[in-house]
Amino acid sequence: MTELFTRTFRVRWSEDNALGQLDLAGYFRYVIETAWEWGASNGLGIVESEQLGLAWVIRETEIRVFTPLYPNMNFDFTIWLVKWRRVRGTRCFEIRFKESGEIVAQGTQQIVSLDSRTLRPTPPPVHIMDNFLIENPRIFEQGQLPKLGIQNDAAFIVQRDVEWRDLDSLEHVNNATYAAFAEDAAVQALADVGWSPLQLKTQNLAVIINRVHIKYHFPAIWRDTLDVVTSLVELDAAGGKWYIDIKRTSDGEQILQCVLEWSIADRHTGKEQNLPKSLFQALKKKIDVT
Repeated sequence: MTELFTRTFRVRWSEDNALGQLDLAGYFRYVIETAWEWGASNGLGIVESEQLGLAWVIRETEIRVFTPLYPNMNFDFTIWLVKWRRVRGTRCFEIRFKESGEIVAQGTQQIVSLDSRTLRPTPPPVHIMDNFLIENPRIFEQGQLPKLGIQNDAAFIVQRDVEWRDLDSLEHVNNATYAAFAEDAAVQALADVGWSPLQLKTQNLAVIINRVHIKYHFPAIWRDTLDVVTSLVELDAAGGKWYIDIKRTSDGEQILQCVLEWSIADRHTGKEQNLPKSLFQALKKKIDVT
């Protein structure tokens, strides 16, 4: 049995977004970084995986963010395995401020081991996976993705081309990059109803992502064109829930589904605010009730 694996990080200035906070994709990148170091500490890092002919893919990620991270903040990232069944497993992780121990974020991932040549599921050595097991692991309840038939007349649709910089070592779009795609789609959907980032800034408001849930279905590769369809599926006084569906333009292959739960907050204090009346009314006309 192994212990929980914890790595300490400091948020770099290059990782902040327009609000001066760690951007959404940054959380995904820290998961990747910690997971590889955790693997190396138990005999299954990058080098060992290559020697065994293994590749690892993430099938699903959910992250709940409770308080933002800012540059120069120190935090502990802790990760552990909840279960492993032959080629598929579940791992959980938690971020806490280094000094106070306050919870920053929590998350869950579903992962799969593949043969690095054929990219077909293959099990890693059992004796190595035993190194990751712990007794009575904490489990975070994972939300469900909605089953929706998106109505395009209620959705915001944009196309984007996959660029070389979007790819990982498998030459697939990196899972963190999809988080950036989804966040950008949500920003553009708000701008489409008259509330661009500049308009929000003028009103001393900001959009805060509280939860992201992504399910990856099929890899996108260089020069693919993607249809990114964003629909508002829930709306309340302080925020709502975006459902984002990404498909390959050429054949309609579903790449991923994503849910972003968000709220409006004071730009400087971070305190949650009610949506301005005009924004609420504009979004109410766009809500997809299907």
